[in-house]
Amino acid sequence: TILFTGLIEKSDHIEKCDRSESCSAFQAAGYIKQIFQPLIDNDHTDDIKVRFIRNENDIMTDESSIEPIYTILQNAPCLDKQAYIIESFLDEFIEGFVHTYQHIKNHAAMLLDSDNEFWYAIKKITSARVLIRTTLFYAMLIRRVQQPQFSANQEVAHQYLEGYLQLHSSNLNLQLAECEINELLHLNIPYFTHQPNCKDLFMGDNGKCANYFKFSAMENIHWNIEHASDIYCNRQIAILRNVIKSNSVITSHCPCYNCLQD
Repeated sequence: TILFTGLIEKSDHIEKCDRSESCSAFQAAGYIKQIFQPLIDNDHTDDIKVRFIRNENDIMTDESSIEPIYTILQNAPCLDKQAYIIESFLDEFIEGFVHTYQHIKNHAAMLLDSDNEFWYAIKKITSARVLIRTTLFYAMLIRRVQQPQFSANQEVAHQYLEGYLQLHSSNLNLQLAECEINELLHLNIPYFTHQPNCKDLFMGDNGKCANYFKFSAMENIHWNIEHASDIYCNRQIAILRNVIKSNSVITSHCPCYNCLQD
């Protein structure tokens, strides 16, 4: 995979992605050589993955879209040239979600008991990661500050990062932003953590933002259990169905890498 860094002129026939990811070229053992746009999966986690799409109709068509979409499914289970993904088992997934949610709601009193081992187990968690921005967002900024106009002058790079973070923040925390900038200038992905029973945000440079959160994680969990309702459950199901409906429809022809080699 060759990622477009901004130093190579972009092809005129490739439109910019709605999510502003860069264009990419994907090459697979000589079988496919095309210009693709990246589609990012799990960009709020450490398991970030990149898929690639192009506007041609040789493998897959999304009937809900004006233009056809081609997708390579590298991680979907494949059996007899058919890909199996969550869209194939939506009803079963929703059934499991409803059963679990109802179980929590029906046992709320037991879970809310302060002597329940559940709360002690949470307290044993020393820290958990907090996603302030996506890993992809930080990776893009690292590529920017590696470019000649920024890498030669730390002050210019600092000013650029400060302005960019301000532009893409609804309410910029200056202490947090300074930590982000310091890590990015060292070509590191900023990493933040919190403790379940604490409202502070801990930063990678050993600093912290006191009372960054209005409520601690334990307080939020307690509130969600206490206010569990069928209205909330049905709302989550509606959101899930809407998201699945807006995604590409997987056809009987599997576009995974192995099948493309046949």
